[in-house]
Amino acid sequence: MKKSILALALLGAFSGAAMAQSSVTVYGIVDAGVAYKDAGAGKVTSLDSGLNSTSRLGFKGTEALSGGLKANFNLEMGLKADTGANDAALFARGAWVGLSGEDFGQVNLGRHKSLTYIYGAAIDPFMDGLLGKTDLMFKINNVRDNSVTYISNSMSGFSVAGQYGFGEKTGNATANRVTSVAASYVNGPINANIVWDDMKDTNGNRAVAGGKLLAGVSYDFGGFKLHGMYEENKGSVSLTNLAETKEQLYVIGATVKDGNNTFMASYTDSKVKTSVNADSNRFALGYTYDMSKRTNLYASVARVSNEKAVKTLADVNGATARLFNVGIRHKF
Repeated sequence: MKKSILALALLGAFSGAAMAQSSVTVYGIVDAGVAYKDAGAGKVTSLDSGLNSTSRLGFKGTEALSGGLKANFNLEMGLKADTGANDAALFARGAWVGLSGEDFGQVNLGRHKSLTYIYGAAIDPFMDGLLGKTDLMFKINNVRDNSVTYISNSMSGFSVAGQYGFGEKTGNATANRVTSVAASYVNGPINANIVWDDMKDTNGNRAVAGGKLLAGVSYDFGGFKLHGMYEENKGSVSLTNLAETKEQLYVIGATVKDGNNTFMASYTDSKVKTSVNADSNRFALGYTYDMSKRTNLYASVARVSNEKAVKTLADVNGATARLFNVGIRHKF
């Protein structure tokens, strides 16, 4: 009850700020649909939130300062359109403040989207949504706590980024630390990027899937776009077992835009190099229909095949997951 009252009070305060300050924007997404799953433990149909995009409510703002500087902030919470609940942390999707300038780019401090998420979503053939979205199989950490994030301005299509997450463990500066760097090239029809990410566990060793290399490229032929992504993960088996694991994932996909219709297809393959019978693959199809600039209908279907020692998107090891969803999304 106290949490709900606090949330309402904050919403009221920020709504007032939005009316008083033209530089403050209230935005969000409400997304709900019907999902079907048959993944080894029986069939289930449910009404779920965030099937195309996570339902959310956010506040962002910019203030012009002297010398060409700007102060920026972003606060964003995740919501459940099916139940009305919010994430465990009030602003779990983002909470940061920073400065930007025409000469150097932007520097942000706080809970920020990870570089693997930012650059991975830019290449994802499913645009980080539906049953084909990359991070349902790729080991992409969406947000980073206690982080300092730098993103440069574009220089003839090239840009770079860096992110450092403080571990904040007394007596061990390495524990829980995250270091990430990225480079990107966006020019006309081509979008290419690469991200290196290193995450430590609570003891200061490389975390499970803590060493990450993510690379991707897309090319737009005009209404028809091809996508390709690669991810390599290395890390410990667990907090107490420091033996190294290695997984390689590939995705190839395509999107076709025809008026208000968008068609998506992708194939994802996971190879675990340090385990036996732990590979999996997924084939996914998706469709969206734009009813307006803010509202769209969607549907997607996926089939995930697992070897006997893994259960990617399934309920039990070795099961084949058959998934389908359909719904509506509105942005504001």
